[in-house]
Amino acid sequence: MKSGRGLSTIVGIVFFIIVFTGVASYVTYSMNHLDRFGDTIIERSQEDRNRDREQFEISSVSRDNNKFNITIQNTGELPINITRLWIQNKTDPSWGTSKFDVNKNVSPGQTLTKIGQDLPLTALTTQGYDIRLTTERGNAKEFLVNSASQEAVYLQLFALPDEIPTGHTTTLLFAVTNNMSNNAMLTNLKPQLDIPPPPPGASAIFVSGPEPTEYPLLEKGDTAYFQWVYRITGNDGQQVTFEASLENGYLANSVSKVVTINIEGIATRGAEGYHRTGGANWYSSNTYGQTAGLTEQVTANVTRAFPFIVGASFTADRIQFDVTTSASGVNSNCNVGIYNDNGNLYPSTLVVDGGQKSTSSTGLKTTTISTPLSPNTLYWLVYNCHKTPTFRSISQADMPSVLGWDGTSGASTQITGWTVPRTYSSTLPATFPAGGTPLLNVEGMLIQIRAQ
Repeated sequence: MKSGRGLSTIVGIVFFIIVFTGVASYVTYSMNHLDRFGDTIIERSQEDRNRDREQFEISSVSRDNNKFNITIQNTGELPINITRLWIQNKTDPSWGTSKFDVNKNVSPGQTLTKIGQDLPLTALTTQGYDIRLTTERGNAKEFLVNSASQEAVYLQLFALPDEIPTGHTTTLLFAVTNNMSNNAMLTNLKPQLDIPPPPPGASAIFVSGPEPTEYPLLEKGDTAYFQWVYRITGNDGQQVTFEASLENGYLANSVSKVVTINIEGIATRGAEGYHRTGGANWYSSNTYGQTAGLTEQVTANVTRAFPFIVGASFTADRIQFDVTTSASGVNSNCNVGIYNDNGNLYPSTLVVDGGQKSTSSTGLKTTTISTPLSPNTLYWLVYNCHKTPTFRSISQADMPSVLGWDGTSGASTQITGWTVPRTYSSTLPATFPAGGTPLLNVEGMLIQIRAQ
């Protein structure tokens, strides 16, 4: 009996050890599994954060030796591995979509060049391509190369001036805005200018252009400008038509402009962004006309700039603005002036400072100047005020689309100028402040220049 009880105790202990070991093993397994699951969640969260922090831009696209040469810049904080390039021929639908392995790394702040040079892919200048670069983390950039042929883009053609005496020159300014519905970039834009046969006795003689010959890269919402100069001859009242489009562009996506010969040399339209023969005429940022009674309240302690295009050279002898509602209080002064362009559609150095004028009363505020302005040149009309008077203004529809339309709003919001915070001073700065932001849906202030 004693022996049986001892044996049952031993069996019980062994059974307990087996059960305990099994439970302990299961608990250990479960804990390890939960740890791995937690690590997976942490890793996935980190991957998502890294994907959001990864940033890169396409800085240029060209064709070298019939192969693409794509340059990207790592604008983020993490190294990037460009893994694949997807490409579709938009001109030849039988081509299909092809995938190429890239597997090239680029460090933060660095650039990666010659993407596409070592791929078995021929880039034809006569065809358009939809290209997509993807990273190891899953981010992508898509852009179109020579593919403005896929849909119509917004085109404008200006003639400065569009009414001239015979034997004089006019500048054709062709504006191309990237309003593609797929939000892709456009590259390798090349302009075309056609001249239908003018009437007998009239002619358009080529002087220069296009300048530039090609626009390498155009972001969504941005605008590219091309310029030609022609000498127009003919009889009074005859007209010469210019038609501008893009090489390999969308069918029938073109724009035209008529230049009229005026023997007396007197234009029939209102104040324009160019010099009209005869002198003592006023000019401003508006391109098409001035809306009577249109006003806009000034924003205090900012410096704002609006584009001003000069076609033929002249010397400005007056600069003025019109106060329709005065500003109360001490030191209600405003400054207006003219700035050069830095070559990248942004104001640079001061041309002339119109001096401070009080806005404590309404009416025209005029300053005498003597400032030569160059032909075929973009300037900027600028103001800076201490208070908030109301100026006579120019409607957005009358402003030249030098800065295009905002891409974040589907290219439906016009950018009319630049604004930068700056406490009012009695003089304008010698160099326009950096870091300006675009003015969206803001009427242009009517700052006028008089031709001597």
